[in-house]
Amino acid sequence: MLLTLIGVAIILSVASPGVAAPASPAAVTAPAGQTKGPSSEDCLGCHADKDLKKEAGGKSVSLFADDAVLKTSVHGKLQCTACHTGIAEIPHAEQLAPVQCQKCHVKEAGVLAESVHGASGIDCQSCHGTHEVAPARAMGTAPCQACHDETVKLYLGSVHGRALASGVKEAALCFDCHGGAHQVRAQADPDSPTNRNRMAETCGRCHADRALVERWQIPIPQAYQLYQRSVHGRAVAAGKRAATCNDCHSSHDLRRANDPRSSVYRDNVPQTCGKCHAKESKEYLGSIHGTAMRNGASDAPVCTDCHGEHLIRAARDPESSVSLARVSKTCASCHDVARINEKYGIPGGRVETYADSFHGLAVRGGSTVAANCASCHGFHNIRPSSDPTSSIFKDNLPATCGKCHPGAGENFAKGKVHVALTAREEPLLYYVRNFYLLLIAVTIAGMGLHNGLDFFKKLRREYRRRGGGAATQSAGEFNSDARGPQRWVLRMSLTERWQHGMLAVSFIVLVYTGFALKFPDTWLFTWFVALEKGHAIRSWVHRGAAIVMVLACLWHLAYLPTRRGRSLLLHMLPRFQDVIETFQNLGYLLGLRAEPPRFDRFSYIEKAEYWALIWGSVVMAATGAVLWFENFALRFLAKWALDVATLVHYYEAWLATLAIIVWHFYTVIFNPDVYPMNWTWLTGKVSEEMLRHEHPREYERLEEQGEL
Repeated sequence: MLLTLIGVAIILSVASPGVAAPASPAAVTAPAGQTKGPSSEDCLGCHADKDLKKEAGGKSVSLFADDAVLKTSVHGKLQCTACHTGIAEIPHAEQLAPVQCQKCHVKEAGVLAESVHGASGIDCQSCHGTHEVAPARAMGTAPCQACHDETVKLYLGSVHGRALASGVKEAALCFDCHGGAHQVRAQADPDSPTNRNRMAETCGRCHADRALVERWQIPIPQAYQLYQRSVHGRAVAAGKRAATCNDCHSSHDLRRANDPRSSVYRDNVPQTCGKCHAKESKEYLGSIHGTAMRNGASDAPVCTDCHGEHLIRAARDPESSVSLARVSKTCASCHDVARINEKYGIPGGRVETYADSFHGLAVRGGSTVAANCASCHGFHNIRPSSDPTSSIFKDNLPATCGKCHPGAGENFAKGKVHVALTAREEPLLYYVRNFYLLLIAVTIAGMGLHNGLDFFKKLRREYRRRGGGAATQSAGEFNSDARGPQRWVLRMSLTERWQHGMLAVSFIVLVYTGFALKFPDTWLFTWFVALEKGHAIRSWVHRGAAIVMVLACLWHLAYLPTRRGRSLLLHMLPRFQDVIETFQNLGYLLGLRAEPPRFDRFSYIEKAEYWALIWGSVVMAATGAVLWFENFALRFLAKWALDVATLVHYYEAWLATLAIIVWHFYTVIFNPDVYPMNWTWLTGKVSEEMLRHEHPREYERLEEQGEL
């Protein structure tokens, strides 16, 4: 019985479909219930033949499958029937169902359907191939080249393509910029990484990576961050159309800046910028800078030298290198370099002379309306002064100056714009300046010597008085320690004190605000300049003080015909006696005379100061008026006359300031006889003792007249 059962089992097992005896490849039949069909080895029984072909659509199509390629692909472990489904037996049907990659790659298929490739009907095999499917990065540019041959060729010559070829695995490939292999979207698609609004962000994934930038020594490590702050980056972020990375660097043919074929190579920059700024580019190429650049001058500036590269700011931005406040500094970066000036024969000193001019000083002080380099020379269409089309050609100067000075006439052209105070270029200004320098040096030195002698004379007196020598006092010495009741004599009337007060206050304000224009960067004036809004405050305060001083002078002029005014003027008139008293006083200070001179109401010291004040006020008022109303003045005067007025106004201010400090302040403050202050300018009175000492002849006359 047992043997019978074993025999039946053997018969059933032999008859079972799963253990059918092998047959020749042509007779293989897939057993019922087996879904995978023939093995890969079975398929290669036919498809390993390199000559295996079929006719399709009038073309001969190879049916060869390379086993080595299959095994090295990402699908190497799969059987042929995993992709070529529906094969139950060999030989199989001539027409097979298309390979359906989405059966395994469901997610990728969904993404692909929404991409530009999916919408175009491109299937998986077009990019991945059939049997040689490899990881995307390992395939390089080959999948894209089948359709984008010219674009890929450009990429292969680019800095990215060359890096990839040299073994840099991190070099950007197509899908690094265009998105994942299945997510490629049209550039117009807002979600595309190559959309204009997202281009900088796409580039920034690598160029904002500090570690990557340092590892591969990318020359501009903050390019993305700088671009974000630029006028272009801000505009793009706001949804406006503006230049982005590929507009300047190009998309695929991106090359290093030192490559002559690069869109950002120096000589190519004007054309690159000209894609958006056509007018400006055309003007630049016709300018002296553009001409020099095209003729091979390596130092000739191009767009990026003035505007910057990635951090290009709007011209109205105060931080922009071409803003009104900074454009002159930008020009100076070349025109103030001796090497460049010597190399190209450019006249030197232009930056210095501009900086010392009213325009330059005003700009340094914060003015946003004063003329800068571009105001006269132009922005892009800069041409030499010999060019009739230049804005600084002699015949065009009235129109150029007229932009700021309405009604400018031919007198604006009568004189050099960049005034160099040399005997060769400006002899008149040269000699006026040297005259004032000599006058200031001699005058202030003489005042210092005179007051120094007086100070040390009185110092010796105090030394003796305090036990350092004979305690006797000569008849000519003033006893500042006099005690007891003092009688007071009117020295300055209320009207005179008001005139003096207006003069003193306006003079101090004029000096401070005037030198604030000349030295805006000096610590003494920086706080005041920082308070200004567009340079206006300093200017109007200075002019207001000038009006007060002129009014004080006019008041004094009107005061002179009065009884007291006539008396004051009579005693202020210079006389030969003043010359005698000058030498007498010098002899006394030098110890050559025992007694000082006997001065009347006003000594030569006060007379010299009074008439110097009259002279200085006239000169300063006249030159100041010319400078204040320069448009009107230049209708009648040549520009060189305005330059003379500027020079005289400046050096006269120095002379007056130093004279007040050295001469007047010594007399009323630092003189040991009155220190710490002669209060007459406030009280109007002087003590009888002081009057007898300083003005003995007036004291005697008043005593005789019974006015004491």
